[in-house]
Parts: sequence; C-alpha cells; structure tokens
Amino acid sequence: MNKLIRKYRDLTYEQKIVVKTVVGLCLSTALACGKFTIGLLTDYNLVSIAVYTFAILLAKLECLIGIKNGKRTFRQRNYAVAALLFAASVLYIAFMGRMFFVDRKLKNDDAWFVYLLALISFTEFGFAVAGLIRTKNRGYYYRNIKIINFCVAVIAILTTQMSILNLQSESETVSIFNAYTGIGVGCFIALCAVHIAIAPKTSVIDREHNAFVLQDERRNRIVDMRKEETELTLCQSPVYGDYVFRAKIEGNRVEGDIVRGRSLWARMHVVWKVVCCILSEILIFVWLFGRLILFFRSIDLPKRLERTMSENGFLKADPTDEEEEIAEIL
Repeated sequence: MNKLIRKYRDLTYEQKIVVKTVVGLCLSTALACGKFTIGLLTDYNLVSIAVYTFAILLAKLECLIGIKNGKRTFRQRNYAVAALLFAASVLYIAFMGRMFFVDRKLKNDDAWFVYLLALISFTEFGFAVAGLIRTKNRGYYYRNIKIINFCVAVIAILTTQMSILNLQSESETVSIFNAYTGIGVGCFIALCAVHIAIAPKTSVIDREHNAFVLQDERRNRIVDMRKEETELTLCQSPVYGDYVFRAKIEGNRVEGDIVRGRSLWARMHVVWKVVCCILSEILIFVWLFGRLILFFRSIDLPKRLERTMSENGFLKADPTDEEEEIAEIL
C-alpha cells in the first residue's frame, strides 16, 4: 500500500487526474448500474437518474480516451463530449420538469443524513471549483473532465437542497420550487456543453503565443518599437485579473504570450480570504456570475489581438523555427 501511495505522489498533476477519473468512473458506473437495476424493479425515477448519469460518464470516458488515444481528431472527440453532456442536461431537465405533472412523494430522511449530505455536497463543490482553477491551462481534455465534475457537483448541491426542503416541508409532496431550480441547473449544464464545443475557437488555451511583424510604421500607435518589451491590455478585470499581451521586441518583430494577471483572491490578505471562505455559500454565486460576465468579455482574445495589431500596421507571423520544432515533438 505504501508503495502505491509513493508511486501516486510521484505522478504529475495530469496523471493524477487520469487515475482519479478512472477510479471515479469505475465506482460511478457500478452505482449507476445498481440504480438502473433497482429502478427497473421498484422505482422508475432511479432509471431516469441512471440514464443521465450514464451520459455524463460517457462524456468523461471520451475525455480519457482522447488523452490516451489519438485515432479520432480532437475536434470530433470534443464535439462528442459536448453532445453527451448536452444530452445529459436534456435528460436532467426532463427528469426535474416532470414534477410539474406528477407529484413526487417525500422521502423520510433523518436530519443527520441531510446534514451529512450537505457536507459532502459542498465539499465536492469546493474540490470541483479548485479543479477548474488548477486545470485552466493544462489542455482541453483535462479541463473538460473538471467541467463535468463541476456539473456533477452542482447536481449534488441541488440534491442537498431538495433534501433540506423535504425536511422542512409540511405537505406530502416535493416542493415545486425544486422543479424550477432543477431546470435551471439543467440549463446551466447545457451551457457548459456549449462552452466545451466552442472553447477551442474562443478561448486562449493553446493559442497564447502570438507573433507579429510591423509592416506599416506610420499606422503603429500602440507599440513603442524602440523598447525591448511591451504589454498590451486586452481585457481589464480587477477581480479576476487582467488579460494582457506581454511580448518582446526584436527588430520589427513583436512576439509574446497572452497571460492573465493576478486575481483579487491572489492579492488578498489571508484574513480577508478567511472571511470569504466563511461567506462562501453567498459569495460563490456572485463569483460565478462575475466569471460568466468575464467569459463573454474575453471571448476570442487571440482574434481580438490580431485585429488590433492589424489596425496598427502589424501582420501576424508564424512561430519561430525553434517553436516549430517543439510543436512537432509534442
């Protein structure tokens, strides 16, 4: 056992993601199969839950196969992941929407079980958010796995909400408020699927490095070619960090990377971080809403940078010979 633990610790972060995803897939598949079998015999609600769970698990499996096997193109597999996650969202919306037409009886869960479920759900949600942050620049397959985990965590939060409302309900049926919230969560998962599908064309990942050559010096109003380095702000955000293009200048060539500056959380004193953690249940939704706004503000920054540079007399250039050799090796 100790040898396995040491071997696991020596793995890279990406390799750890693969190991944890494989183990999670095996366990989740076993649970989903159990729900499906029991549902066929007793409760068709479990069958519905198992079906959309299978769709989510297949989306994760596509990511794992994409990491290990290159027989299909990235575009095909990425669209497959998005389609499976979107199908799961549609099934989940249908599952929650049926509450408008069929009364669901309350489950008599004990208070301790509900509180334990809440603790597990919020812990899972916290790990999912942390995973999203850590994989933001580690490749699409790894990030897609974390997006799927985040969607599963949001469903877990909703399940906890339903259990708490059931505990406080005085009627014999589940509150219809759960149906509205569930449809909202399903729509959010659908948006995540759309994001996975369009991210390769709109995000900065794998498109950070850019090079430009000055063609018309008279039109240049943004880069001082007499300096050795330059920095252009592409999208300002005091909370989440500015997106900037940091580049070196060699002759008439400007070459560098699109990077994001330190966020408010990274700059914040530890005392304020503790306060934010205490208020996390409230602030997390504000943070997510603001992050959604930043997403729309920062769509396709490489294209925006290319357009800005073109307006100032620059022409997009190919990578240097050294970078081409590295790309071929990778």
